[in-house]
Amino acid sequence: MSQKLCIIGLGFIGSEIIKYLDQFRNKIELSAAFDIDKKKMEEIAERYPKVRLMTSITDFDDCDIVIEAATQQVVKEIFSKIVKTEKIFIPMSIGAFITDKKIYSSYEALEKSKRQLIKFPSGAIGGFDAINSIKQIGILSAKLTTTKPPVVFREQRYIKENKIILSANKVTQVFSGNAREAAKAFPRSINVGARLALATLGPEETIVEVYTEPLIKKNTHEIEIYSEVGVYRFSFQNNPSPTNPKTSWLAALSILDVLDRID
Repeated sequence: MSQKLCIIGLGFIGSEIIKYLDQFRNKIELSAAFDIDKKKMEEIAERYPKVRLMTSITDFDDCDIVIEAATQQVVKEIFSKIVKTEKIFIPMSIGAFITDKKIYSSYEALEKSKRQLIKFPSGAIGGFDAINSIKQIGILSAKLTTTKPPVVFREQRYIKENKIILSANKVTQVFSGNAREAAKAFPRSINVGARLALATLGPEETIVEVYTEPLIKKNTHEIEIYSEVGVYRFSFQNNPSPTNPKTSWLAALSILDVLDRID
C-alpha cells in the first residue's frame, strides 16, 4: 500500500518533486498540496484532480509524509503537530531548526524513534556519510563558504539593512558569522549552513561565510572540516534552478533521494 504524501509549497522545489513522483509509483502517491498562491493551487487541481487541496498548512492529518518546500515560518507553525502526529517530515527550510531555539531544543530532546521521522535532505551539499564517520571521533571545526551571483542577494533584507554594496566587477563578502546568524540573515538561500550545523558542531560553532561574485553562474559551496581523523574539504558547484536563482537544482533532487530511501 502506497504512503500518502503532502507538499507544502509549490515553487520550483515542490513542482520538481511532483514532476518526478511517477518513479515512486505504488510506493508514494501525492495526496494533498498547499500554496499561498491560489494560481498554483488551481494548476494542481487542473493537472491532478485526485489531489486534495489543503485548506491550511496544518491540514495534513490524512497524510503519512509531509514535505515542506516553503519558508522557515511554515516549519515553525507545523513542527509541533508534525511531532505529535508522528508524520515523516522532510523539511527544505532547515534553517528553522537552528533559528528557532524552541524548535532546536525540542528536536534535540526527541527520542531516537521520533527524531528518525524527521529526514533532512542534503540540499545543495553532500558528503554526510564521511561527516557522520568523522563525528564518531569528533570534529574540531566546521566551516561553510558559499558564493553566489549578486542577483541572488540583491533584494534581500540583510543586504539592504546593512547597506552592503554588491560590486559589479569583484568578489564581495556579504556575511561572516555562525550558522544560526546566517540562517537568520538569509532564510531562503543559506539553508545549507543549517544542514551542515546539524550534522557537525551545531548552530553556534559552525562558521559560515557568504560571498557574491559577478562572473559566476553557479552556486558554489565549500565545506572545510578539521578533526583528529584528518582534514576534509568538499566542493560543490551547482547550477541554479531554471526558475529560481536563489535555489540550486540539486536541492530539489536531494528530496527525491530521501523519498527513495523511505521504506
